[in-house]
Amino acid sequence: MGLFNRRKKPSPVRERLLSYQVANLQGRGTRERQEDSFAFANALDVTEILRRGLLAVVADGMGGLKDGREVSQACVAQVLSAFSDLDPEEDLAGQLRSWVDRTNDALYDRFQGEGGTTLVACLFLRESLWWLSVGDSYLYLLREGGLCRLNRDHNHLERLRLEAVREGRLDPETGLDDPDGPRLSSFLGMEEVELVDRSLRPLPLMGGDTLLLCSDGVGGVLSEHALRACLEAPTAAEACARLERDILAQARRSQDNYTALVIKCGY
Repeated sequence: MGLFNRRKKPSPVRERLLSYQVANLQGRGTRERQEDSFAFANALDVTEILRRGLLAVVADGMGGLKDGREVSQACVAQVLSAFSDLDPEEDLAGQLRSWVDRTNDALYDRFQGEGGTTLVACLFLRESLWWLSVGDSYLYLLREGGLCRLNRDHNHLERLRLEAVREGRLDPETGLDDPDGPRLSSFLGMEEVELVDRSLRPLPLMGGDTLLLCSDGVGGVLSEHALRACLEAPTAAEACARLERDILAQARRSQDNYTALVIKCGY
């Protein structure tokens, strides 16, 4: 009888782990060559994502300087190399900041200040987001129907607007007629990087979150309303397809290179 009266031990409850669905798109637009570069690391390796995280990177080479494509490729390669040295148990904010200096030093040494690129990078680790950006590429978070840009532009226009705010002038038209407005005030490949946007603490991720990293050929072309509609697609691949459809539908004569990475979070 004792055998039949034994209680079964309850099975341990398995913790649900956030998973990531990724996709990308890239096009040349009306430019003669492609000067954007991008990469994922560990996108298809669940074990490595749990151990060291998922990395996504977009770099937009500056066409007005030396070979933008070569510079953006070198930038992505340097960030991937820095990621390979990541210690998940140490100060992540500090490590990501060091990636900027390490990458910038390598680019400046190689191109002697004659080449430049933007950078936006995201590290997904332990169900949280860490990010950094330099230049005017874009990083968006779609959460529960709301779209929020996490970074800001590092250009002359943004500088004029910040100066206006400090002086108490809140005119939204400030700087829009300045021909130097789009000129970057910070980028990788300079002797010293002036401005860096980055997270100082982890941003907890939720099921249903969607992240978009993109060059200004996407973020500077589509409205936030259009971006939100695209990112609400059920899959990352469909979101990318919608983004490209909307970009091409505009048929711009001066469409820049466009690159986008979409990461959807779910359980």
